[in-house]
Amino acid sequence: MVGCILAVLVIGAVAVGFLAYYGTSYFNWNFNPATTDFSFEAEVGATNETVALDVNVAAGSISIVFVDNESLLYEIDMLVQNTTLDTEGVPTVSFIGNTIGVEYPSLGMNITLGSGVNYTINILTQSGSVSVVFGAGAHIGDLTASVTSGSISIVMVDDTVLLGSPTFDLQTTTGGISIVADLPSGVGGSIECATSLGSVSITAAGWTEITSNHYETTDYDTASQTLTIVAQTGLGGVSAVLT
Repeated sequence: MVGCILAVLVIGAVAVGFLAYYGTSYFNWNFNPATTDFSFEAEVGATNETVALDVNVAAGSISIVFVDNESLLYEIDMLVQNTTLDTEGVPTVSFIGNTIGVEYPSLGMNITLGSGVNYTINILTQSGSVSVVFGAGAHIGDLTASVTSGSISIVMVDDTVLLGSPTFDLQTTTGGISIVADLPSGVGGSIECATSLGSVSITAAGWTEITSNHYETTDYDTASQTLTIVAQTGLGGVSAVLT
């Protein structure tokens, strides 16, 4: 069941990611003179330490997925408006000090990460959508995603490999946050959500309700490994389904 949900969400994340910023013209980008696509790819090679993905985009959509490919470090596909290219130049991807860096004013971007190394993720965008799917092969530590105006969607399956006891810190000023997470076996979990103006919906069967916006597994304080999720929005709703 989780596999079916994941497949649908991965496809949706890729499609909706670009659609959110570029509209239906994405499907004809090869024939659209108003946009240009860019692709970047690197292999793991001799890299054997944790790799940080650092993304800073002023406006646009960001979709991140993992694949079971030990040789792949990253594959990044970008779609950029030509008017932006005229003023900002060609986008680049850097890899310095075990950090994958992407910084550009506005674009649509699909990022694929492999299974050969551990990752941490930091995403900052002022306007747009962020979608992260931790599927088969994902090795992840801390995740930070901050969106001023837009949405955040997180999906995690139970064969995700967690690095230590990570924290997922999700924040929007205006916009919704959606979380669907199936914790790996033996991992304790905690989720705490907050919104200034909006609603919080948490479905966590078998978890203990600390408050209406805060749930923990019964072994959260004793488990050798934990996942802590904090989701906050100023204006918008938070929806979480946890198992």
